[in-house]
Amino acid sequence: MRKSKLLEENQKNRMLEMAGLSAVQGANIMSVDIQPEYQNALDFNLYDYFDFLNQNIENINSLTFQYNGEDTMGMISENEYKYWLVENGFEEDNLYHCRFYDKGYAFFRYCMDEGIEEDDIVMFVQYMLNNNINNSGEITTEVWNDFIMKSDIEESDIRNLLENADDMLNIPDLMDYLRQYGGKIVLTGGGINECLKEVEIALMALDKPYNVLTEYTY
Repeated sequence: MRKSKLLEENQKNRMLEMAGLSAVQGANIMSVDIQPEYQNALDFNLYDYFDFLNQNIENINSLTFQYNGEDTMGMISENEYKYWLVENGFEEDNLYHCRFYDKGYAFFRYCMDEGIEEDDIVMFVQYMLNNNINNSGEITTEVWNDFIMKSDIEESDIRNLLENADDMLNIPDLMDYLRQYGGKIVLTGGGINECLKEVEIALMALDKPYNVLTEYTY
């Protein structure tokens, strides 16, 4: 299982700095975890961000607010989230042009937090997808041997993956949600090495190109 050309290209370009209309023209913008629970972690002005979205709402293809919400994490409800957005500068009329998705988190975090290489996690997730495996705990010795044979991961890295994936890596519903998107995808939000990174890994595993609007990440 060789690394795809698209994966290599994403890894070169995913932190491309973009600004202004050219950044989002015709794009599917995904706002990840920009919500009240993480407001203190933001290192950009919230009103500037929502003003940016307001000004460009007619120039983009879609805007999705992905968040950790009531259904997955017992956090904010969708209605409360919409109220918070408007309260902080997002125009109420623009809500009708948006999608909301309660995504949850920690699908890949155990491996991420243990320092497993991003490339290896992506290849492993792709293997799980291709073999209809939803949870790493379902993987038998036979399946592991097949993965080892088909991958180009170093033996020591495979050992780390084996030890740390356990039953802690799973294919989230988010993957099915992301499949519907084509064309230009632009990510904002954070945490850049946490929840946002999980969305990046999901997109790479699905071979979907994207860029990150670094001005609005945390």
